[in-house]
Amino acid sequence: MYQIKNFIQNIVSYNYCSNPSNYINIGYGIDNNYARCCASSIASFCLNNPTKNFNFHIMAKDLSTTNKKQFEQLAQLYSININIYKINIDTLANLPTQIHLPIATYFRFILPLVLDNIDKLFYIDADIICLKNADELFNTNLNDNIIGAVPDLPWMNTKRNKALNLRNHIYFNAGMLIINIAKWNNFNTFAKILQAIQNEPQKFRYLDQDALNLILTNHIQYLDTKFNCIDINSIEQKNIILLHFAAHPKPWNIAFSISKLFDILPMPKGRGFLDTNDICLLK
Repeated sequence: MYQIKNFIQNIVSYNYCSNPSNYINIGYGIDNNYARCCASSIASFCLNNPTKNFNFHIMAKDLSTTNKKQFEQLAQLYSININIYKINIDTLANLPTQIHLPIATYFRFILPLVLDNIDKLFYIDADIICLKNADELFNTNLNDNIIGAVPDLPWMNTKRNKALNLRNHIYFNAGMLIINIAKWNNFNTFAKILQAIQNEPQKFRYLDQDALNLILTNHIQYLDTKFNCIDINSIEQKNIILLHFAAHPKPWNIAFSISKLFDILPMPKGRGFLDTNDICLLK
């Protein structure tokens, strides 16, 4: 079993939640490049769920002082807790990465080891925005499964199941996971995933997501698309709860303003969402 001390160099906590009960724990894994959109994601949860007590956990590598200060401002503004864990990446250093999948993509695996004192964690990719009240997500029953996840697009299901030699499996997108912490750790999920990737790195085109599908098959509670919507044409827009910008361009890229998505997505336009000078991009 991996020890927490192997991963966490230090923890910075900004605690501004006045009611320390019934916390909803949400986790992210980022680097400096994703700090801004992570702040937008956090703000979107707060704005659409104002009565909830949030505990946000950010696994990060070498966040800048400026970004840390802005996360503190965000915590104060929305009366939430934000905990930033500085990660020692030595254990992960030899794992494969890609341009759009940096080493931070593996940080989600560390969250359940660090947060072993809670029951349930909602892992959220930093490029996911909450568009409405998420009570239905927060109240999801995992029915004795290790995780809850949303099936990926049909073409991904066909392609990746074939590549991973998975049968009778629905390939899921790992951008949003509901994690039963105790079951995840008891299954030794982290070690199994690392071993699988290290043994056959060429097999895992989508790195950690592929590995999660391989290791956790038959331990998944499948959820509705509205909890991790990648293709807005696959669902009524009014029903989307979590919108995932899994493709490119993303809203913080300059090209997004000329993307066809800019005019059809159900979200505010202009200042307050795309303004790079706003820490709380959705206020």
